[in-house]
Amino acid sequence: MSLTQAEAFARIRLLRSAHVGPISYRQLLARFGTAAAALEALPDLAARGARRDYRPAPVERVTREVEAARAAGARYLFHDQPDYPALLAELESAPPILTWRGDLALAARPSVAIVGARNASAAAVKLARDFAGALADESYVIVSGLARGIDGAAHQGALPAPTRVI
Repeated sequence: MSLTQAEAFARIRLLRSAHVGPISYRQLLARFGTAAAALEALPDLAARGARRDYRPAPVERVTREVEAARAAGARYLFHDQPDYPALLAELESAPPILTWRGDLALAARPSVAIVGARNASAAAVKLARDFAGALADESYVIVSGLARGIDGAAHQGALPAPTRVI
């Protein structure tokens, strides 16, 4: 599916709007057809007593986000585009928008997510690093949140294996 640049921007803006999460995002798109139409409807939904105080995200804030993503060499991928990872799409709460850079094909490969405490012990950090490295050496893609502690250690452990980190 090919989106216009305006609709892609509207989708990012809709998801960044107050009280719009993955499920309400999909419901708004289904109801209004486009993110642009959903954004226009948000103030009316709030005025009519919708469950939440919907407010569209400021254009300037989303513009800065898009510019920062471009500067980092990242791209956006939307839930209904063909390259969206199939296993991720099966989740009811799958992120409607992914921001990515690198080899998106890694998302279709066997993977292991390693997440844990930010304030982990030295032994736990070493274990996560070693475990991730061993899995990456066996061709598993390591998925990490990059937070300090266990997540960061998993990322570091997988880095020596070529193209095995998300």
